[in-house]
Amino acid sequence: MTRERRGGLPKSSKETKIGRTSKDPDQADTEVRPSPQPPPVALFVGLGLVIVTTFSGAYFLINAPSIELICRQMGNCQKFKENSSKAQESFNSAEKNFKSKKSLPELVAAKNSIDEAKATLSSIPDNAKDVYPPIAEQRTKIADLDKEIAILLKLEDNADKALKEAIAKIATADQLDQKPQGPTELPENAKSRLAKPKTLYVEAQGLLQSIPDNSFVVASKKEKLKQVIDKIKGLDGKIGAVVAIDPCVLNPNSCKPVDPCVANPALCAPQPATNPCDLNPAACQTYDPQPNNGGGKPPLFGPGSPGYGR
Repeated sequence: MTRERRGGLPKSSKETKIGRTSKDPDQADTEVRPSPQPPPVALFVGLGLVIVTTFSGAYFLINAPSIELICRQMGNCQKFKENSSKAQESFNSAEKNFKSKKSLPELVAAKNSIDEAKATLSSIPDNAKDVYPPIAEQRTKIADLDKEIAILLKLEDNADKALKEAIAKIATADQLDQKPQGPTELPENAKSRLAKPKTLYVEAQGLLQSIPDNSFVVASKKEKLKQVIDKIKGLDGKIGAVVAIDPCVLNPNSCKPVDPCVANPALCAPQPATNPCDLNPAACQTYDPQPNNGGGKPPLFGPGSPGYGR
């Protein structure tokens, strides 16, 4: 009985525990061990953030000069350097045209270049770094040259306008009647007619004299001024030669000799014959030789006169 129980019946629970905890090599593989736990998700997330932040920081650090949102605050935009170079080129061009100025178009070109330099430099903030020449220095140089160009451009513009206006007045005066006084032209009419072109020439002379001698148009100024002075002298001579007109030239009929008999026919009408004694009765008195005649003399005419009745 005892053998059957040991050989055929299952072992008790106590014996089972003992058998599992034994150091029998044959039963070592049946030992129960705890299974490994997976790493937490937060670890991977944190690691990823570190990697992303590191690479992002490196990217922005390298490319910051190209990202205006970042570089504008830092003052290290690559665009600042490029615009600074462009502004300097425009300034150099303006300075060259200004120094070699020989005509108004060259001065206008200098003005255009300096305007480009100002516009380009305006896009660069004051905190720009690694820009040469410094922004403040560039702005000062550009402003100074711009002021000089503006002053000279204004003077040349005024000179050009004065020259064109003078030429227009001369052309208008040339078309007016400048002939000397006509033979039948009244003095006041001749002077008034000749004064019109002279007034225009005098106005043109004033405009030409207002042009500075260092102006681009000084050659044209001198040429036109000489012409207009000669024209004024010519008109002064014609005005000085104006004289009063003989009324007989204006109205020849009024100066013809007038027959008094035509003007007063009654004056020239035949008069009736008259007796001389009627005109002078005393001369026709009768001569009385007797003393009672009062010693009178014989009459000169009529009865009693010497030779009467012969």
